[in-house]
Amino acid sequence: MIEQLIPDPPRSIQVVLGELFPLGEEQVRAQWNELTKHTSLANSLLTIRCVPVRQQCMACFEKYHPVRAEVSCPQCGSVGAKIIAGEEFFLEAIEQDDE
Repeated sequence: MIEQLIPDPPRSIQVVLGELFPLGEEQVRAQWNELTKHTSLANSLLTIRCVPVRQQCMACFEKYHPVRAEVSCPQCGSVGAKIIAGEEFFLEAIEQDDE
């Protein structure tokens, strides 16, 4: 992706980062800075939109944000849950200077 952007560097790049993604916001920024250092992308603004973890209980279907990584449902106490948000990491938008 970086090689495709170098010829026409964007003003800003927005990525989405889930709370459960293995890298945190500061680590993603550090990686971006290292990858773009000494390129035309060095002056592009990196914006990170963080997505909180959301789970859904498979017993009562309650949707909730787990507190301190607890696995039990706050509504019914069941431990069967599906992660429905928070694992994301993707490019959301690129803004060029002419936009």
